[in-house]
Amino acid sequence: MTKLRSVAQLIVVLAASAIAVVHGFAPPSISVSTIQDNARQRSHYSRPSIISLQEKKSDTGIESKSNVSNKLLVETVAPFRGLRLFLYASFASGAFVGGLITASGVAAALSGVRDDVDMNTEYINMAIDFGAVAFFGVLAKIDLDNGAKLTVAVEEKIEQKKQQKKTTSAMREREQLLKNLNINVRVSQDATKTAPVGVMQENAKQHIILVAGPGRAIRDALRGAQLNKVNFAMTNILVVPYETGIDAADRASKPAGGGFGDARPAYETQPYVAEPVGDGWEEFIAAEMDTAAD
Repeated sequence: MTKLRSVAQLIVVLAASAIAVVHGFAPPSISVSTIQDNARQRSHYSRPSIISLQEKKSDTGIESKSNVSNKLLVETVAPFRGLRLFLYASFASGAFVGGLITASGVAAALSGVRDDVDMNTEYINMAIDFGAVAFFGVLAKIDLDNGAKLTVAVEEKIEQKKQQKKTTSAMREREQLLKNLNINVRVSQDATKTAPVGVMQENAKQHIILVAGPGRAIRDALRGAQLNKVNFAMTNILVVPYETGIDAADRASKPAGGGFGDARPAYETQPYVAEPVGDGWEEFIAAEMDTAAD
């Protein structure tokens, strides 16, 4: 009787498998009404234009390239995560199948079909199998969480590099702008000469130090430079102070230092101190301040 039951179960399993295979490979049956309904539904939708398709294709292409590059970077940082996840899934599936087999034996013993089952041993085996499933599931969850954190970190790093490139390019543009700005260079005690910053850097071999800030900070910086004026003269350093918080009229109303009543402080009339003149300085300083704030 037991042999007949086993043979019958095997026949049922084979028949169910054959039905599933035939049904899976059989072509789907389509009625005429279904074709008409599909054609009617498609007629309600408007055909997208070629331009919109090209835009979508370009956007998806850029996104796919960035996603692929991010995934490649993540794989280079953690190259064995895929292998670990595969092993976790393999071991967990094997333990799950073993647990199902053990559970079927326990069910058969409890229903009275089998009487040769050691229930204590089967309970222990079933606990080991499903415990292994839970253990490998926890390991996979931890590995996936670490992978998500690594992906976020890689994306943030890439964004930082992009921002750094933009900042660097903006700084290079401002360097070119700085070369075209004019300064008054003191050639004698009472005489100055106007020249672009680029000319002073390239022809006169001067190293420009731009000091921008409120009046008090400018005065403190110039007083500190006066203490080291010998070093400034020997190293071809030119200090350009720019006081913020004042308009062009206040800047132009500063005493020139040529007369008795409009004498300027000694730290402002040193040969290594140049005065910014002309247009463009305000925009340049504002751009530098914005970059420093970012």
